[in-house]
Amino acid sequence: MKKDKTLYAGEAIRRLREAQGMIQEELAHYSKLDRSFISDLERNVKTPSLSTIFKLAKGLKMEPEEVVKEIKKDNPDFDSNFEKEKDRSP
Repeated sequence: MKKDKTLYAGEAIRRLREAQGMIQEELAHYSKLDRSFISDLERNVKTPSLSTIFKLAKGLKMEPEEVVKEIKKDNPDFDSNFEKEKDRSP
C-alpha cells in the first residue's frame, strides 16, 4: 500500500496567522511573499519549502521550529510515511 507523502500545512499557517490577528495581506507583507501564495498555502494548493517556512516564521514573529511544530500537529503520521515498508510476503 502506497502512503500519502503530502505535507498539509494550510490549517496551521491559517491558525498561526489568525492568532496574530493578521489578514493574508499583512502576513504576505511581513513575510515578503505574495498574498496569492499565502492563499495557496492555506488552501493546501502549494506546500511550503524550508525557505518559505523561514519567511513565514519571520512574518509571524516566531521561530521556524515553532511553525514546523504547529504544522506537525496537523500531520501526526507524516514521519511514519518515510519509514521503510516491511516485507509483507508470506
